[in-house]
Amino acid sequence: MSMLRRTILGAIGVIGAGVLVWGLVYSTASVDSGEIVEGKHYEVVADAPRRRPGAPVTVTEFFSYGCVHCRSFDPLIEDWREGLGKGATFERVPVAFSPEWAVLGQAYLALKQAGALAQNHERLFRAIHDNGRQFLGASQIADFVDGHGISGETFLEAYSSTEVRRALARNEARQNRLGISTVPSLTVADKYRINMDVGRRHALAVADHLVALEQANANPKAD
Repeated sequence: MSMLRRTILGAIGVIGAGVLVWGLVYSTASVDSGEIVEGKHYEVVADAPRRRPGAPVTVTEFFSYGCVHCRSFDPLIEDWREGLGKGATFERVPVAFSPEWAVLGQAYLALKQAGALAQNHERLFRAIHDNGRQFLGASQIADFVDGHGISGETFLEAYSSTEVRRALARNEARQNRLGISTVPSLTVADKYRINMDVGRRHALAVADHLVALEQANANPKAD
């Protein structure tokens, strides 16, 4: 019996170690020595809009506060975005894959509109994934953010505003057009959809490559 127990515990340990290693590789993988190529590292979105001349190249993260992978990706994104060069910008777009995520997405847009996102972005991630909080309605989030760069009343006004509701609808149409079905997902210039399966650090390196590619295409060298 003791031998069987040791065998089972050993097997569990091996499986656990394998899961840990896979998670580490997925989150920290770096670009391999090969060329970044379409079809492997990214896809070109069909009928993508043309970027206006002189407009910055935008890298977009589609995310949700309810997504644990978005929670773990967030520190990497924050470090990476500080190194974005001139002519490039970063934005987040919340998805609404479920009614609960729709509430969180609308809350993100309300906080952004009210200028209170910086004070509450990390707090919401921590509350949900570190402390097990659930936010099933606007009033619960209003109580949570009250006093953190915004009052609960101001939050509810922004949450219910026409501007926020329209932004939520635009975001849903945009994610559908870009083929976003999982989060976190990265796109560049609404033209390139990055394959996140290559690893999160790798995906950010691919984003850098595509930003440079888009900028080069807009400013071709003279013969």
